[in-house]
Amino acid sequence: MHTIRNAVLAGIAAMVLQVHGLGAGVAHFVFEFGHRLAELSRDAGTDRAEDFRVPGVNLRAGPGTSSVVLGVGNPGDRLVQRREVDGERVTCPDGGAQHTWWQVLDRRTRVTGYVSSCFL
Repeated sequence: MHTIRNAVLAGIAAMVLQVHGLGAGVAHFVFEFGHRLAELSRDAGTDRAEDFRVPGVNLRAGPGTSSVVLGVGNPGDRLVQRREVDGERVTCPDGGAQHTWWQVLDRRTRVTGYVSSCFL
């Protein structure tokens, strides 16, 4: 799909910009730019997709319970785990404790924040 779109864009650019070889250069640029965007799109999909385990999970500005709450996540929202960091030690609902936090993107609300790994 991306290859067809890129070829069409390159062809249109070549037809429109037929000035002393500039069209071919621009067409090549458009093709390469589109190809790179497609690669970035595929690479972005390598983040881990998960969901919240319990309702009402706070998405915080930093990896600790004293950080400002930016939003709330719930099961079914789906999230993308961006990066893992060490943070405040939290007691999990199962009685265990974790100091690992994840920076996540809540796909439903589009809010990015930090969540203790206890709730993912």
